[in-house]
Amino acid sequence: MKINYLKYLHMKTLSFLFGVLLVVLNNNAQAQICRASTISKLLEAAEKDKMQKIERLAAKKFHKLLNEYRLKNKLEALAWDEAAWLTARNHNYWMSTNGTLSHDEKKGTRCFSGADPGDRYKYSTSGKGSAHWSAENILYHYEVEGKNDMDIATKIATYSFKIWKNSPGHNQNMLGDNHKAHGLAFCINKEGKVYGTDLFVSSIDEQFVSAKKKTKKA
Repeated sequence: MKINYLKYLHMKTLSFLFGVLLVVLNNNAQAQICRASTISKLLEAAEKDKMQKIERLAAKKFHKLLNEYRLKNKLEALAWDEAAWLTARNHNYWMSTNGTLSHDEKKGTRCFSGADPGDRYKYSTSGKGSAHWSAENILYHYEVEGKNDMDIATKIATYSFKIWKNSPGHNQNMLGDNHKAHGLAFCINKEGKVYGTDLFVSSIDEQFVSAKKKTKKA
């Protein structure tokens, strides 16, 4: 693992190498699919576990980038949906565990939570979520480097945003005018590979979106 990891990162100093290895060694053993009843515990873990902290920080950084982009294009900002975030998180674990990039999960595979985004949303909310999915973006890359947690998270978010913005279909999803909320999650596996899933929903479910941010179109 130590040798393979070096292939994906551009090391600048020994202190940086030590910091990155800490991220890898702290790669959470909680790489498992979860349901909405565990969201509060996952958020608590994101405050303590280095890996989960970076993943969550990157997700919220991306959320800000996305809404700034939508406002520049005269579209409404999207609310943050924790259930959609959890659904995206579950799908990342499925892709990472099975070493694949796909919108469709195969029943019987490890970390399976549903064939399509709608099924996965039902799984994560135990069938109690009222929102309906409207689009999904997925990716993977190896842009995991930085001086500290915030720097690493910012680079993950920025690089992911560029990838989707430069892809016509994914960019169209980010600028969809029928979306009301979304949940974006990242997963960094032990090889330093970043998986990302952004799930857009066309309605607001108040139990998972506490308050929609009131932002005006540019």
